[in-house]
Amino acid sequence: MKLKRLSGLLLGLFCSWTVLAQSKFELANAHSPWVNAPVFDAMGRPLSGTNYLAELWGAATPDFLAPLVLIDRGNSREIVPFLDSGYFIGTSSSDALSVLTVPPGGWAWLQVRAWEARLGATYEEAVVRGLGAYGESPLFYAQGSGFSPNGLLPAPLVGLQSFNLRPATAVLLRGIRQQGDQIVIEWNPGFKRYQLQQTALLGQPWQNVGEPTTATSATNLISGSAQFFRVVGLLE
Repeated sequence: MKLKRLSGLLLGLFCSWTVLAQSKFELANAHSPWVNAPVFDAMGRPLSGTNYLAELWGAATPDFLAPLVLIDRGNSREIVPFLDSGYFIGTSSSDALSVLTVPPGGWAWLQVRAWEARLGATYEEAVVRGLGAYGESPLFYAQGSGFSPNGLLPAPLVGLQSFNLRPATAVLLRGIRQQGDQIVIEWNPGFKRYQLQQTALLGQPWQNVGEPTTATSATNLISGSAQFFRVVGLLE
């Protein structure tokens, strides 16, 4: 009787372990000698700093990609900023991102996604805005590590390739305020130059105000009639 109970207990522990185990990967686009895939903006400049974010997506099939998760942190997503020269790394080298639909040591379809942080806290938010400044790596097929009581290091992203973000298609205004008899318009950087435009009526042609500038703010006198302003980003 004791032997049967012990066998049942061991079987239950084994089943629990197999259910919890998934294929695991590390969140890093540099792992010598297998991975070296920096990420660039639309102009070919390496992404750098907290203005840009990266996340790893994957699944058993390429049609149903989802964010990989940290099981040890309640299946939370891992979104990280960029370091210098287009590289990113997870918040802890011991953290392993799991593909929930792939068994330990299995193969998964993967994709790194990156975006400008000011467009949203997640990749999905950036895409919905429709303003560009986000991008995805080519899909790649890689083998993950498994799980054991002794612990296995997450697998590197073998097959990951460098990629560029889409060009930004609009300037994000930072603020519009009145200052005496003037209006001050401020916007976020991201383009080489900017052209301020105005119109007295929406639907009418937009008129340039001054010459293109590299500044990220402009001050105009307030006229008696209503005015509408916009800022156009120029790539050259």
